[in-house]
Amino acid sequence: MIATRACAALAFGLAALGAQAQDPAMRLESLAERIAKLHAQIGQGVLADRSKRALQEAVKDFDAGIKAVTARPAGAEVRDNYLLLRLLWQDYRSWALKPATRDNAKRLADRAEEVSWIAAKGARLIIEPGRKGTGRLALDAAHAGTLSQRVARLYLLRHWGVRDSSIDAQLAAASADLQATIGKLRDAPLNTPEVQTELQVAEGQMGFLLQAAAELDGGRGSLRQMEFIAKAGDHMLEATERAVRLYEGLAP
Repeated sequence: MIATRACAALAFGLAALGAQAQDPAMRLESLAERIAKLHAQIGQGVLADRSKRALQEAVKDFDAGIKAVTARPAGAEVRDNYLLLRLLWQDYRSWALKPATRDNAKRLADRAEEVSWIAAKGARLIIEPGRKGTGRLALDAAHAGTLSQRVARLYLLRHWGVRDSSIDAQLAAASADLQATIGKLRDAPLNTPEVQTELQVAEGQMGFLLQAAAELDGGRGSLRQMEFIAKAGDHMLEATERAVRLYEGLAP
C-alpha cells in the first residue's frame, strides 16, 4: 500500500512540475542533507544504483549552486557566509565521495548539520530582506524540504548502527520541526489551491515515512522499509520544491 501510494504521488508530482527554477540559494540547504542521506543509502544497499547516480548529481548541483550564489554582488556579511560555506563544502564534498562505510557515514553526518545551517543562513541573508508574504513562505517550504532529507537520513543512520548518542535527540527535534513547519505552511492564508495540493502531498508522504520507520524500529522487515523511508523523503522534497517555486511565482 505504501509503495502504491508513493508511486502515485511521484507520478502526480512529475506532472505538476512548474517551469520556474528555484533560487539556488534555497537549494543548497536541502542538497547538503540529501548528499548525506544518499551516502547512507548507498552504504546499506538501499536503491543502490539509483542512489549512486543521485549522489553524483547532488554533488554537481551543490558545486553549481555555490558557484552561482558567490558570483552575485553581495554585502560583506553575505560574502563572509559563503566564503565559510565554500570552505566547509570542500571538506564535506571529499567525505561524501569516500566509500560509503559506517565510519565515513558518521564523519559525514558530523558535518551535515553545520553545512546545511550555513547554507540556510545564506538563503535568509539573500532572500529574506524586504520580502514579505509568499517570499518568506518559500523559505519555510525550502526548510521543510531539508527536514524531509534529514529525518530520512537519521532513521537510516540509526538502523545502520552509526554510533552517535545524539541521533535519537536529533531525530525527535527534526521530526517535530518538519511536522510543525508543514502545519504552519498548510495554515498560511496566502496559499493557492496548487500550493495546498503540494503541501498535502508532503504531509501524506511524511505519514508514509513515519509508518515505515515505525515498522523498521519494530523489527518488521528491513530493506523494504528502508526503501519506503528513502522514497518518502524524496517525494516530500519534490513536493516542497514545487511549493517553493509556486510561492516564488506569487511573491511581489
